[in-house]
Amino acid sequence: MLSEIYIIASGIAAVIMWTVTAIKRNISYNKILLIVIFILYMTALISATLFPIMYDKNLMTSKETPEVRIKLVPFEIIVFELTNTSFYIAFVQIIGNVVMTVPFGILFPLIFQLKRKYLYMAFAILLPVSIESLQLVLDLSLGTYYRTVDVDDIILNFSGIMIGYLVCKLLPDKLKSKLTQ
Repeated sequence: MLSEIYIIASGIAAVIMWTVTAIKRNISYNKILLIVIFILYMTALISATLFPIMYDKNLMTSKETPEVRIKLVPFEIIVFELTNTSFYIAFVQIIGNVVMTVPFGILFPLIFQLKRKYLYMAFAILLPVSIESLQLVLDLSLGTYYRTVDVDDIILNFSGIMIGYLVCKLLPDKLKSKLTQ
């Protein structure tokens, strides 16, 4: 619980600092709002994917080893979820991993209007790989193996970002222009 408070406080501090800086630089209120939403989204994403950080081994019920908690075979967990769990659990695990990154796919191109389109693809893969890598580093460094590090999560998160990017591209140019001024 304490670690979630720290991440939320960090997100709020980032929003305040960004807003003050943006107002001083005469950035449009639409652009400020867009970036504030992005900061809050990233705070929520980090909170959901990396926290809580389990640093007390006595709180952990799992006696699993890193080999059990690291899944590198594509679609292994997706197939397992679809065949061995309830529809609700499979839905939450699979669709949840897609939906949680859709906002990144929408907001990132609106905020960072990159000249080279392939850079969006690089960031689209960098985000989920970073999340899974940080989960692995946390688990290995603390020896808790709280989270499963899974290539399927990377695939699903990347798919969500690409769906968001497509939604962003389908937005009317007039709306995009108004949001990014």
